[in-house]
Amino acid sequence: MNDQDEADLELSDVYVMFWRLVQMAVHRYGSHPTGELLVVLTIVLLDQLGYHPTVTELAEITNLPKSSVSRYVSTEMNTGYLEEIIDARDRRRRLLRPTEKAREEQAWHREQVRDVAQLRRVALAGLGASTDPGAELKAILQELSHSNAG
Repeated sequence: MNDQDEADLELSDVYVMFWRLVQMAVHRYGSHPTGELLVVLTIVLLDQLGYHPTVTELAEITNLPKSSVSRYVSTEMNTGYLEEIIDARDRRRRLLRPTEKAREEQAWHREQVRDVAQLRRVALAGLGASTDPGAELKAILQELSHSNAG
């Protein structure tokens, strides 16, 4: 396999994982706007580095209106996935961090992404010999949707 084929496979992995993340968000939590999904993913990524942003910082990072970010944050706080803590160095700042409930949800997501990556590898191996790869890919995506609903 040449470098271009490797790059194409990596890009394909990104699309498959993104599709699965959006599909999980829609079916597990109801129809979330893309902006809310962006804010949540930003919080998760920053939390992995030990950094807890403020609402203002999230608005700057995501380039979303602060009012929208505040609304998304409020929703996450009401569902118990996000909490506000007072910055020890500047008591005026309210830092946002995922709760234990959110971390458990993240572990579930990681498991789902591992599963979809494995299914993709199996699917690509099988699609190469398929007489109707489009129909087989459709069946695989439907399987992913049904396995996520449970």
